[in-house]
Amino acid sequence: MIETLKISDIYMDLLGSLPNEDKLDLISKLVKSMKRAVTPRAETKDIFAHFSNDWGGDMPTEEYADMLRRENVENSRTVDTW
Repeated sequence: MIETLKISDIYMDLLGSLPNEDKLDLISKLVKSMKRAVTPRAETKDIFAHFSNDWGGDMPTEEYADMLRRENVENSRTVDTW
């Protein structure tokens, strides 16, 4: 049966004979590189925030609905106002 070689096993075979001081130095360098690789998560942004102007911005709901009623001239359906 064929065994799968892991890269960490290959490195361990190569570096296993190093003195303990060198191994500790290597460990600290590996840990530092892992810390650099981890990027902090950005704050979660409101994905709908950039749509606010598309949907009336700070306009009250009733006012926005009235504006849509005025603009929709093709629709023959009558909708009661608030």
